Amino acid sequence: MTEHEPSNPFEENAPAGPAWLFKLIHDPTSAGYQKLHAFLNSIIFVAAILGALETVEAIHTPFAKFFEVSEYVIVGIFSLEYLANIITTRNKMGYIFSFWGIIDFLAIAPTFLQMANITALKSARILRVLRVLRVLRVLKLAREALQRVQNTSAADKRKSPLTMNLTIYFLALFSVVIISSTLIYFAEFSTGPIQSVERQGDTHLVFHSNEFHGELAPSGKVTIVGTEKYDGTFEVKKWSPEEHVIEVLVTDPDILAAMPTELTTLSAAHWQKDSPFTSVPAASWWCVVTLTTVGYGDMFPVTVPGRIIAAVTMFLGLALFGMLMNIIGKAMMAALFGAEEIEPDNKTAKAGSGALPKEWNPAWRHCPTCGNEHSPTGQHPTQAH
Repeated sequence: MTEHEPSNPFEENAPAGPAWLFKLIHDPTSAGYQKLHAFLNSIIFVAAILGALETVEAIHTPFAKFFEVSEYVIVGIFSLEYLANIITTRNKMGYIFSFWGIIDFLAIAPTFLQMANITALKSARILRVLRVLRVLRVLKLAREALQRVQNTSAADKRKSPLTMNLTIYFLALFSVVIISSTLIYFAEFSTGPIQSVERQGDTHLVFHSNEFHGELAPSGKVTIVGTEKYDGTFEVKKWSPEEHVIEVLVTDPDILAAMPTELTTLSAAHWQKDSPFTSVPAASWWCVVTLTTVGYGDMFPVTVPGRIIAAVTMFLGLALFGMLMNIIGKAMMAALFGAEEIEPDNKTAKAGSGALPKEWNPAWRHCPTCGNEHSPTGQHPTQAH
């Protein structure tokens, strides 16, 4: 035995970490693997739905504590899964820097960064980026779909092909809808806190915000929320991110009567860009309309990032449509002919292999079997060669 030869020939292929944990994470034949991954898939669905509902102001405000606790629980589960993958992988650095390893890390990193008391992460724009990264958890469903295809035997595929194909299709559809809807929401919808408000003339209000960013909505309006006295959607007269001010025209008599006489501090107020993409569920309607190529035109992106996301979503819609047609086509073939593809019978197979029809006539222009033209001598093409 040489110096570099391992003492145990099976040592390099032996599982890393405890055997029970390795089987739980990597062995599709074990019952524990099936239960664990079914549980993780359910958690991914719950995380995606909660992440979408969290963007609905009417739901998030009264249930803010529930969303916060749920986020910690979900991240705790994904953190344990991430650590289990590292423990049971022999090439640990290879997993950490692999595509799926990075996805697993990004699924938990945003929450830990928000929990850390880091001043640079308190900006609303940075927090929005961190929330966008959460949607990458849905890509873990794509990994589960790929593993399901790889782990399904040929006999099982023939036994229930429609069920398996539809499961994979709806996993892909759900992933695309959640990811596209979340990205278009963060690209199109801008919001930020308001520190103070002051009166400008008889009909103008000036709101001051340190987190003032983005472009003015095409409608030329902005919505103010959380001020009690000054809530509403106003026509913007001055939109200046450089000066951190928004000047609006007030026409509501009730707001005019309550307008301040001097600079007033606001605690829980924030501004919102006037956009139809007010939440991820609202953006999901746009995503479904876009994926199905219906295009009602009631919602459409106006920012450059939003239009890029929309273009990618359109091409994904075409791919998903082709995938669905393939699944339906195979299901119809199986229902009508008992197989997903029509297999040639023996006679056709023999004819395709070059056998000549019994009633061969040299005067024919084309062979009725192969369709090729005759040779100049009147012979069948296969005989001519």
